[in-house]
Amino acid sequence: MRIPIAICIFFTISGCSKELNYKIPDFEKKLVVNALICPDSFFCVNVRATSTILSSEPSFIENATVLLSENGLLLEDLEYSKQGNYISSAHRPIPGNEYSITVKAKGFNDVTAKDTVPETVIVSRGSRISGNTFDEYGDPHIDYEILFNDLPKNNYYELFFIIQGFPNEFTSKYWVDFMCEPAIPDPVIKADSELDLNPFTYIFTDNLFNGQQFQLKIKFISAVNGGEFLKPFAPTPRDHYAILRNTSYAYYNYRKYWLRHSYNKQVGNKAEVPFFMPLIGDPVAMYSNIEGGYGIFAAYNQSYYKFEKN
Repeated sequence: MRIPIAICIFFTISGCSKELNYKIPDFEKKLVVNALICPDSFFCVNVRATSTILSSEPSFIENATVLLSENGLLLEDLEYSKQGNYISSAHRPIPGNEYSITVKAKGFNDVTAKDTVPETVIVSRGSRISGNTFDEYGDPHIDYEILFNDLPKNNYYELFFIIQGFPNEFTSKYWVDFMCEPAIPDPVIKADSELDLNPFTYIFTDNLFNGQQFQLKIKFISAVNGGEFLKPFAPTPRDHYAILRNTSYAYYNYRKYWLRHSYNKQVGNKAEVPFFMPLIGDPVAMYSNIEGGYGIFAAYNQSYYKFEKN
């Protein structure tokens, strides 16, 4: 008599089972507060609550009090808009000033956070040249160079190269293509941007050029990573830009941890929606500077450099 292998496996597994007395910890609800602030935009703070892994709906908090202070003095009680967003219609961040928020909501502990807005670092010169070298398939590499003066203190940067499309009769969103997959990255980027995680923006510090004029060079293969966004990244459509962000230390950590988290989650995307990508790895906890809750409150300042068409 032959016994099917599946039945043998079933009885083997069943015979090895053991009941364990384990009490699942109670779910702790906390506020999740997110805001990236920049002088280009009015203040906007998103407030929601933590939710269980089985929940598919965002738990926006619509009745919170969000107090915004500037250099220790109360500036504004932000007004609720929609989808958990609390906004200011009168104030934008000012470089060099410290901003803090206190968020209060019924049933939750109060949360606080603060950060200082960096000064602008201007790209004074740049170039974009296609076809100096070619890859093994005959496609041209694209060489970028930018020049900027680093400020005389510890600075943290985010850099990306884009071309974008504006809304039209087919879509109300902005399509943005990010240059990705450097063939020869600048040593500064290679040292700090975790290129093995396939980023499309590049995070680095000024440790190798503190307080100096710096020329950054990077050679890309002809590849982009695109996505749809509600707001534009640069002033004009169909032009190639370098966007250089001088960021706070909190922003730098947020972007570093977000990259690791995005790469290691089970499924995800690179730039909002465009790609389905099965990702393998252990979960990575996100960086947070929210005291009493989760999320991020971080500042940056940015400049644009439009490359000449060639």
